[in-house]
Amino acid sequence: MATVGQLTRITDVANLKDLQILYLKDWPSNCVGYFWLDNYLRWMDQNPTLKHLNFYTLDNDWRSDGLFILVHRYQLFFSNLSKQKTDLEVALKQLDWSRGFKVSAIHEIHHKIYKQLALDLGLNMDREMNTIMYILNREEAERLQIQCPDGYFLDKVRLEHADLINDLWSARHPGSLKLIQMLITYNTNVGLYEKELGSLCAWCLRLQSGFLGALEVLPTHQRRGLGLVVAAAISKAIATDLQQDITALVNINNSAACRVFEKLNFRLIQDEHYYWSMIKPAAGGQISWPCDE
Repeated sequence: MATVGQLTRITDVANLKDLQILYLKDWPSNCVGYFWLDNYLRWMDQNPTLKHLNFYTLDNDWRSDGLFILVHRYQLFFSNLSKQKTDLEVALKQLDWSRGFKVSAIHEIHHKIYKQLALDLGLNMDREMNTIMYILNREEAERLQIQCPDGYFLDKVRLEHADLINDLWSARHPGSLKLIQMLITYNTNVGLYEKELGSLCAWCLRLQSGFLGALEVLPTHQRRGLGLVVAAAISKAIATDLQQDITALVNINNSAACRVFEKLNFRLIQDEHYYWSMIKPAAGGQISWPCDE
């Protein structure tokens, strides 16, 4: 009888960095896995005691196929370079799914594996969303000209704005306020402020998957092109400060967001879709996570 592989943790930061390098292959085909790893390597560098973060692979073998599973709080991401089912399915089945997960930025091939797994394990899937990916290369982003409208100024988003951003975030969920706070603290972000009152009226964050996210303009300031301004500003900041390409996931029905990124010369990755969904706790209800953890 064949031996079933065992889920093992990747704890050595040097190994995680080597794993990340594997995801440079066929760029940008594997950029999502690269950016997930890049985000958390940066977070661990800024906060070595970051809690509730684990990286897994099968039988300590992440080198042969780049297989890894990342769990942070209730957030789950997984990938392998071949996008083949066998080892990834074995690894995923050994996770503890009982508390539920938000499963994010999953490539459509991996998504098929995940949906079958959810069916096999009797998991309760909720709030699934289909998205498309846009990308802008670093060189183009560095050349973006940022024109801030009269009466406004650009600055970083502050922690005091986390509640507002979370309240208006279309992907908010129990536990997401802490995530927003961490994104503000650790990642590149841009806010657009009204000069007269100094109040925040538009913003964009960089999600832990590397994608631009939570792009929002307050209703009182819409139809002035402010979303385009903050999207351009954060794209240029990422390209300049991190020397990285810029990516964005957009709901396939969000034509307004598509227009923003197309105006900035983002390129649509043709015929590829990425999904996110929620797996509800086995006991029922919604995912529950302490607000301060």
